[in-house]
Amino acid sequence: MDMGVLEKVGRTRFGDIENVNSGLLDWQEVDGQPGNYIKVLVIDDKNHRVDFLFKQDPNKEFARHTHLCTAVAFTLEGLWGYREGEELHFPGTFSYEPPGSAHTPYSTDQGMMVYASFQGTSPDMLEILDDDDNVVAVLTLDFFRQYYDG
Repeated sequence: MDMGVLEKVGRTRFGDIENVNSGLLDWQEVDGQPGNYIKVLVIDDKNHRVDFLFKQDPNKEFARHTHLCTAVAFTLEGLWGYREGEELHFPGTFSYEPPGSAHTPYSTDQGMMVYASFQGTSPDMLEILDDDDNVVAVLTLDFFRQYYDG
């Protein structure tokens, strides 16, 4: 059965609607975060929103950070958690992270993959923190734009 144009191309657009075949997008390693990969699905500048797939190799972590936006994550594969928490997230679990929440996501020996959506009130999404919780970088929509394949 012919699935249409999305079977052959990564993105289609008509009006404000954007459809994405994520299987045709390449994983891109996040700069400065070995073993962490991203596929940016959509960036909505007007609503300060980015939707993406994120995965970690086994036993990796992403830098400790504070959210300047609301974030949600839905676990698709693997097993992961926050260094600051006790629970682990497995396929089918949902995580809600309000602005101001700080944590360090890490994967177990299974690795992990999540669908995530960040929506804020400005283009600023995350503050990256050092070991003393000092802000060392701010990730904005422009940070995600460098990984947008479209």
